[in-house]
Amino acid sequence: MSSDTLEERMVEVLLLPEEVDEELLCLYFENKRRSGGGSLLSVKKNGDQALLVFEEAEAAARVLARGHHVLHNVELSVRKPATKDPRRLVLRGINPNTCTEMIEMFVENMMGLNLPDFSLYLSPERDVILIQLIQPLSKDFQSISDKVSKRKLDGAILTVEQVEQTDSIFVENLCPGTTLDLLTLYFENKGGGNEGVKEVIRLSEGTAKVSFTNYDTVNVVLNQPHKLDGADLAVRPYFDFLQPEQGLTTHNSAAGGQDTAEINNGDLTEIPMQTTPLISVSKNSQSPPEMASEPLAGCVAVEEDTVEVMEEQTQEKEDLPCHITIDDPLKLALFQLSPLKQDIEKAHPNFTIQIKDNSVFISGADKLEVERIRSTILNCFGEMADCHLNLEGETANFLARKDVREHLVKTLNQTGLFSSYTVSGCNVVVTSLSQNSANRACSFLKSQLCHFSIPVIPEYECIIYCREWTTFLQSLSFSYVKLSEEGRSIDVITLKEMESEKQTAILKFLSTPIERETVMSMEPGMLKYIQNHCHQLLADMDQVSIFPLEAGDVCGLKIHGPAIACQMAEEVLEGVISSICTRTITVNVPGVTRFLTEEECKSILKEMETKFQVVINLKRVKWEPLPHQDIFETAWTMMSHKNFQRMSSNGSADSVQTDHNGTADKGLEEGKSLSDRLDDLDNEDLYTADEPLTDASQDPGAMVVDPTAEGNAIGGLTMLNDGAQGLSTDLEEEAQLSLAIQHSMESSHWSMEDEEEQLQRALELSKAMVQHENSFSSVDKSPKENKRRRSMDISIQDAVKAANTVQLHVFAGYNCDLIRVDIAFGKKVSQRQVEERVEHRAIKNMSEYHENCLEMIKRKHGVDIQIQGTIITVSGFKDYVSGGIRDVKLLLEKMSNHISNQEILKSIQWVHHDPASKNTTPYSPDATVFIENIWRRKLPKIDILMDKQPHTIDFEKMLEYNVASGKSVKISRRIAKLGDMEDDIPEEDYSLLSNLPEACRVNEESDEFQTVVKNFYETIQEYHSKIRIIQVEKLMNRLLYNQYKLKKASVLQRATYPVVERTLYHGTSEKSVKEICIHGFNRSFCGKNATVYGQGVYFAVNSALSVQDQYSPPNADGHKFVFVSKVLTGDYTKGCHSMKTAPLKETGDIPLRYDSVTDDITKPSMFVIFNDTQAFPEYLITCQRIHR
Repeated sequence: MSSDTLEERMVEVLLLPEEVDEELLCLYFENKRRSGGGSLLSVKKNGDQALLVFEEAEAAARVLARGHHVLHNVELSVRKPATKDPRRLVLRGINPNTCTEMIEMFVENMMGLNLPDFSLYLSPERDVILIQLIQPLSKDFQSISDKVSKRKLDGAILTVEQVEQTDSIFVENLCPGTTLDLLTLYFENKGGGNEGVKEVIRLSEGTAKVSFTNYDTVNVVLNQPHKLDGADLAVRPYFDFLQPEQGLTTHNSAAGGQDTAEINNGDLTEIPMQTTPLISVSKNSQSPPEMASEPLAGCVAVEEDTVEVMEEQTQEKEDLPCHITIDDPLKLALFQLSPLKQDIEKAHPNFTIQIKDNSVFISGADKLEVERIRSTILNCFGEMADCHLNLEGETANFLARKDVREHLVKTLNQTGLFSSYTVSGCNVVVTSLSQNSANRACSFLKSQLCHFSIPVIPEYECIIYCREWTTFLQSLSFSYVKLSEEGRSIDVITLKEMESEKQTAILKFLSTPIERETVMSMEPGMLKYIQNHCHQLLADMDQVSIFPLEAGDVCGLKIHGPAIACQMAEEVLEGVISSICTRTITVNVPGVTRFLTEEECKSILKEMETKFQVVINLKRVKWEPLPHQDIFETAWTMMSHKNFQRMSSNGSADSVQTDHNGTADKGLEEGKSLSDRLDDLDNEDLYTADEPLTDASQDPGAMVVDPTAEGNAIGGLTMLNDGAQGLSTDLEEEAQLSLAIQHSMESSHWSMEDEEEQLQRALELSKAMVQHENSFSSVDKSPKENKRRRSMDISIQDAVKAANTVQLHVFAGYNCDLIRVDIAFGKKVSQRQVEERVEHRAIKNMSEYHENCLEMIKRKHGVDIQIQGTIITVSGFKDYVSGGIRDVKLLLEKMSNHISNQEILKSIQWVHHDPASKNTTPYSPDATVFIENIWRRKLPKIDILMDKQPHTIDFEKMLEYNVASGKSVKISRRIAKLGDMEDDIPEEDYSLLSNLPEACRVNEESDEFQTVVKNFYETIQEYHSKIRIIQVEKLMNRLLYNQYKLKKASVLQRATYPVVERTLYHGTSEKSVKEICIHGFNRSFCGKNATVYGQGVYFAVNSALSVQDQYSPPNADGHKFVFVSKVLTGDYTKGCHSMKTAPLKETGDIPLRYDSVTDDITKPSMFVIFNDTQAFPEYLITCQRIHR
C-alpha cells in the first residue's frame, strides 16, 4: 500500500439513497465478491455522495472496472474523485479596475507563456480569473505561486491556486426552443461527445449547465465544435466563482428594461480573452477608448445603442467598490466574529461589507467614506496579534480535535476575547484582536486542560486490545486516551470539569461484558473445505459459537460470543483461510459442460475430492438441452431471421423509390448536421416512408449489402448487426434521435386518437431497427410460436462455446494437490474423447441451410464438427459422438435429395407486383431460394426480414406484407423459360481416404539415399550396429507442402533466432503412417507417447530417440517406421507439461508467441510444436532391429 498514492486508492460514489448509511457502504464495498473491492480505510458520506478510501489501489481499480453496482435496488454510479486540474489555474485578489491588457501581460511574465497558449475567464466581480492552458502545466506550481505572491499588480497582492477538476460545462447561445431533454440527447449522441450526461440545469434564457458522469469528459467536449438547432454553441468549463449572483439574472417585462436584462444574462465579463486588444467589460475599466470598439473573440454581439444606455444608467448612480485582500483565513474569521463589522454596518446602513474569496469587499456611493471604512478595517487587521504555546504532542493533538477546538473557541468568544487558534505539531498559535487578548486566551487554554490516569487491572488487559475499545475511544468526545508505555495505566486528557464524566464512562465500558457477532465472508468452496478438513479446529473453539452461513447472498462463518474470544477465533480462522491454496482449472473439450451433468462425471469429481483431500466447485454455464430436437425445422427458422436483400443490386433495384409527393427519398446523408436533418424531416412521414435503396455504384460512400455475409447467418439470430448492412451506426443513432424529437414536437398538434395511432406506428417502426430484441411475427401468432421465437434469440455460437468450456475452482491444503487434480481430471476427460469420420461427395456443396443444420447438431449433442474436403469429422465424448454421427448421416441423406440453389434459380422465379403498374420485380437470389424452399414445405406463411424491415409472406393469399409500413403487394411464382441448362460435369470429388498421396522409393544408389542414411546413422548413437534400414521413401504431398511453405514465410518474418528450420525425426507406429502421410502431424494425438514438455507433436534431434520401441513400435514383421521431417522450430523456449500452446514472449509491446518449445534451451534434444503446418514429412525410413 505504501507505493500507492491517495488518489489511486479513492473512489467517489454517486446517487446514494437516503437509507444507505456509511456502515452499509463499508460492508458492501469491502465484499470482494459483490463489489470487487477490499478493505477500506475510511468512508465519508455527504448527501447523496460518498468518498471511499481503500487500503490498496488494486481494490479501487476493481470497483471502477466493474462499473455496475446495485444497493437497496438502486444502481450506484462510481467514478474517480476529482483531482487537481493540470490545465486550469485561478488567480485571486485582482483589483476590479485593472485593465485587461495588464492582466494578460502579468500572466505572460509570471508563467512564461505566450497569449495563444492560454485563455482567461473573469468572474462577474472581476476579482477572480480562471486561466485555461492549452497544454498541461509543465512548470513547478510552487515556484509560480511564490513568484506571483511576491509581485503586486495595480497595487493588489495576488495569489494563484490549483483547482480541482470540474465535471460540468457552461453552454451559451442556446436557441429559445431548445429543451433540456434535447440538450441531453445531443451531448449523449456521438456528435456532442457520446458521453454520459448526469444532469442538465437551465441557468437563464440561452444558457445552461451540463454535468457529466466522468471528469475526463469535460476536456473531450470542450475540444469539439458544437451546433444545435442551427446555432453554434459556445462551451467553457463551469465553476461557481465564474457565475453571477442570482440578482444578476433578471427578466424585466417592461420594454425599457429588457435590453439591460439580456446583457446581464449574457455574462460578458466571462468571455475568454484570447487577443491583446480586448476591451475591459467592467464599468471601472481603464482601457483606452479605441480598444472598446473591437469585439471580444467568441462573445455574443451586443447592440451599440444598448451599451450606451447601460453606461448612462451606471454613471447616474454608481457604487464605488473597494476590497482588502487578506492571506490569513484565520484573521478573516476573527474579523467576521468581531463586533467591529457589526458596528460599521449599523453606523453606515447604505454601505455593504462582504467577506469572500480571502478578501473583504466594501461598496458605497461615498468614495471618502469608503476610504475611511477601509482604513478602519486595515487598522483592525494590523492590531491582530499571535501568541505561541508549546505543548507536548498528545496535548497538542487533543487541542486539534474538532469538537475540542469548536468548544474552546466558542467559550473564548462568549467571554469577549474573540480569539481562535491553530495547531502545527507541538506548537499552538493563538490569534486575537490584540496582543493582550492573545496572551489572556493562551492562559485560558492552559487552564482548561485536565489530566488523569486509570490503573489497568488484569480484568481490563484483554479488552483494551479489542477493536471495540478503539471504537469506543473514537466515540468518546472531548478526550484523548492512550495506554502508557509500561501498559500499567490508561492516560486521559480532557477539559476542565469533564474528568469525572469521562472517567466514569471509561470504567463502565471496561467493566461491562461485551458480546460480539461477526461474519467472515468467503467463497462457498472455501467454506466447504473448512467444514470438511478443519472441523476439529472449529470444535476446539468452544468459547464461541460458530455457524455456517450458506443461504441468501452471504456465505461464510458467523462467530458469536465474548469479544475477546471472538477476536482470537477470527485471527485463527484468517490464518487458516490464508493457508488454503486455490486454483481455477479450465477445461476446453467438446461437450464437457454436458458431461458434468452425467453421474459418471459427478462420481469422478467425488472420487478426486476424497483421494486428494480437496473441494471442487464448478464455475460454468449450466448445460441446457436443445429446446427443439428437430434440428432441420430449427435450421429453417434460423434462416428466417437472416436479413435478405429484397431485390438484386444489379437489377430492378436501380429504380429510385419516391415518397407520396414524388420527391426522391435520399435517406439520411452522412454529411448533414443534426439540425439540418430535423429540418429535412419536417415534411416527411417517418412512419410510412420506405427505407431507401442506394446503388453502391452511384454512391461511393454507401455500404454494399452482402446477403451471404457470415455475420448475417451465424447462430441464426436476428441479423441487425452494427455496421453489417444499410445505414451506418452513427446515422441509425441520429435517425432514431430525430424520430424521438419529431414525435415530441408534433404531438401537441394531434388529437388523442391521432396520437395513439402515431405512437402505435412509431412502435412498429422501432421494431425493425432494434437489434436482437424481438422476433418479427404476424399478428395472429400463437403463444407457443412466440415462445419458440424467443428461444431462438439465444446465440447458437455462444451456446456451443459454453458447452465446450468448464472451469473447476479447486481448494486444497497444498499446491501439489491442485496440480494432481488438474492432471487427473484432464486425463479422465481425454480418455473419453473419440473421433469419427463420415465421407460423402455432397459435403463439398453444402448450402447455408445445411451449415446451420451442422451448427444445430453441435448444439444438440455437445460435439465438435470439422469439414475437410468431402469428410466430416465429429469429435467429443463417445456417447455424444454416436448421437452426432447419426444426425450427420441423416443430414447427408437429406442433402442427396435436396434441390440445389442453382437448380432453383434456373427453374423458378418469385416476383412482386407494382400496385401502380403492371410491372413485376424479381426477388434477390437469396430471397428467391428461401421463399421457394418454404413454399415447397407447404407452410401457409413465413416471417422474413428484407432490407432490415420485417415482412410476412402469405402463400395462401400470395401477398407480401410489410409490418413496418402496413403495405401489402401481390407476389407470384413463375417457371423460368427452358433454355440451355446443361452444365459442365464436375470432376469426381477426390477422396482423401481412398489413395495415398504420391510416394516413391528412393534408389539406394542415388546421392539422395546416401545423404538420408548418413544423417540417420550419424545420430543413432548406441543403436548404430542394432538397426538396419530396409527402405527410404520420399513423400510428395503437395497440399501439406504448400501449407508448410506459407507457415515458413510467416515464421521467417518474426523469428529472431538464426536457425528457423531443422531436419528432425519422428518415430511412429505402422497404424499412424498413413494418417501422417495424408494429413500430416496432428497434435490432437499428443499424449500417446509423452507430454512432458507440452501437449504437442514431438520431434527428436537424434534418430537414436526415435528408433526406440517406445516411439516406433515394430509391426508383426519387426519393421519400424521413422519420419525424416522438416520442422520450423523458429524461436523456442523450455516447455512444461501444462502447455497447450507455445508461451508468449516476455519482451516487446506486441504479444508474440514462441514457435516451439524444447527440453533444454542450451542443448536441445527434442522439440515440440503446437501447429500442425509447422512440420512436413519429407522421407519415411523403414528399418528393423538386428538381433544378434
